Amino acid sequence: MGPEMASRSRSGPARSSSRRASTRSGIEERKARALEEPLDFRRLPGPYPRLEVRNPVHGTHYLVLLPTYPDRSVALCTCTDFARAGLGTCKHVEASVRWLELHPEAVPDPSPLPEGMGAPIWEEIDRRSRSVPPGLSPARRMVYAGETLTRREPKVGTKERVGPRP
Repeated sequence: MGPEMASRSRSGPARSSSRRASTRSGIEERKARALEEPLDFRRLPGPYPRLEVRNPVHGTHYLVLLPTYPDRSVALCTCTDFARAGLGTCKHVEASVRWLELHPEAVPDPSPLPEGMGAPIWEEIDRRSRSVPPGLSPARRMVYAGETLTRREPKVGTKERVGPRP
């Protein structure tokens, strides 16, 4: 193996471990921000935890979906940080999980899903994800697919332009 091959093989694991460290530090940062920021929570009805998370200081609010709570591996949030960072979490998800841990009465009974929920809903999300209009930002693509879980028809926002300019 020549010197350039040796340097390439050594750089692979270093990049991988630095990426994992970066991901860990990003997640820890979101957890810290979840504790620091004044967030309000409103539990929405449904067969799994759905929370509206509001920041009264900034006047923002986002929808957090935790369909497999307490497992957060498929958590969704409508904020742009969730869509752009690629960490699978954000301060709203972290704060929601903590709020649910502190308010176990707000966690719905894990009874069977109502008719029409379960596998068919994921098939519908996959179908809508494949049919997302071109030109949407990552955040809008996530919201477009995620709105299926809230039983609303997805809307293409008026703030984003879809297609070429006239």
